[in-house]
Amino acid sequence: MKVKRLKMNSFRGISDLTLEFETDEPTVFIGINGVGKSSILECLAILLSWLTKRIQTPNSSRGLFTEDDIKNGCKETHNEITISINDWPEVVWSLTKVRKGRNKDTSSNIGDLKRVVDRIHSQLDANSYAALPLAVYYPTNRAVLDILLKIRTEHSFEQTAYEEVLIGGRIDFRSFFEWFRDREDLENEIRLNDSDQYRDRELGAVRYAITNLLDGWSNLRVRRSPLRMTVNKEGDELIVNQLSDGEKCLLALAGDLARRLASANPNPDCNPLEGSGVVLIDEIELHLHPKWQRAIIPNLKKTFPNCQFIITTHSPQVISDLKWVHLLRSTSEGIAIDRVPSFGKDSNRILETLMGTPERPQEIKEDLRELFRLIDKGELGKARQFRQELAHRMGEEDPEFVRADWLIQRKEILNK
Repeated sequence: MKVKRLKMNSFRGISDLTLEFETDEPTVFIGINGVGKSSILECLAILLSWLTKRIQTPNSSRGLFTEDDIKNGCKETHNEITISINDWPEVVWSLTKVRKGRNKDTSSNIGDLKRVVDRIHSQLDANSYAALPLAVYYPTNRAVLDILLKIRTEHSFEQTAYEEVLIGGRIDFRSFFEWFRDREDLENEIRLNDSDQYRDRELGAVRYAITNLLDGWSNLRVRRSPLRMTVNKEGDELIVNQLSDGEKCLLALAGDLARRLASANPNPDCNPLEGSGVVLIDEIELHLHPKWQRAIIPNLKKTFPNCQFIITTHSPQVISDLKWVHLLRSTSEGIAIDRVPSFGKDSNRILETLMGTPERPQEIKEDLRELFRLIDKGELGKARQFRQELAHRMGEEDPEFVRADWLIQRKEILNK
């Protein structure tokens, strides 16, 4: 499954916007806070939840727009999504929410949705190994709290692919760790009683995804005495609760997505990590060091090659590894979007040209201009003194000081 198009009308702060999505490359949105990046993901999550919920429960109405989603001053919001599944014709459905006491100008249209759900159910009836279309949303309030490994009573791990999949609320990944322990207990029981060579297919997908996504990491497992979850990090075995927030968040995201793909693609002859799906991630750089920010999207593409990633970010490090980004900006006529090249640009250029943020504080920029003005005027003594004052404030390693020193030396040689 791939998202092809989204049409938004009077949704939160967005008046009228049509978005075309990349199907082979990540679609990444950038822009200032409040311009509508998260709104796009949440609108997609609500619309896609109608598909995933109806696959589970026909005629369900999971994920409704509310009056709070209607743009101020408007009486309704109408939003439409176009997706492709396999080689089937494109599927389009739309939902409308109107304020109480007002008449609709447009109506919801879910005819295509009903037909594609019926077709998916027919496939599942004919083939128990048929793949399910997957969509999952990781919002900014995703978190990994302390890992409680005690399994809750009456917890069902059925339909793992769709568990809390597009709820748009807090995702703390607890269910992933509970699932992992439950699945590992079954794996150990089979190995003990039947075959010591047995490896659980879904656990294998999770372990491989973590190893592939996180360089130097391996062997995620549950230790029983005392009870704890551990992972090998560059040769050292660490308890998961000892990891940083960024490490825990990335480990849990990789594991959660891998287990959902394994559940949605049950054919034992297929690699579940090569399954397709739509993955929405808000602020992908959350808690990550800049080095990891630069590697996160290439590593996700390598680990989950057939997933469509739709992402927001504020990170220049994330952006510089992408061919294109979609820049949202507010205009007098509403929200506009530009597709702009970004690959290979350094962080300072991205800050200046794409994010409208100066690479340096204005005071420092003016001081550096003054330094080079003194050099140009031939006031080399003042220039040397001012350069030392700036270096004391900024540190000696700034490349502008190298240029200034060279210019001063050149001027002195010419004067002699």
